[in-house]
Amino acid sequence: MHNRTRPIVVRFSVTPEELALIKQKQEESHITSREAMIRKLVFEGNILLLDIPEIREISANLGRCTGCLNQIAKRVNITGRLYENDLKETRGSMNEMTEMISRIYQQLTEFKT
Repeated sequence: MHNRTRPIVVRFSVTPEELALIKQKQEESHITSREAMIRKLVFEGNILLLDIPEIREISANLGRCTGCLNQIAKRVNITGRLYENDLKETRGSMNEMTEMISRIYQQLTEFKT
């Protein structure tokens, strides 16, 4: 036990309802170790789980942009021409992502206050 980084054991009792709440918070936080989750709660005050749908949407949009850019590069390499519609579509997707990032930033700014 003297080789452990945390040699001191802290024990406490809880009710079945409190244990259920601890397990629920652990599942929600995606922290696999109950000890790690409790340490995080104690030392940092809380566990913040951000579920921002716009981030998933941005990720999907980035994938579409990547695909579009690859197609544009193929066409340019084959034809030697760059088409305005391709650029408009990619520019539109990028503008959409910029707006989403601004909304996320606004939400996070409001959260802090």
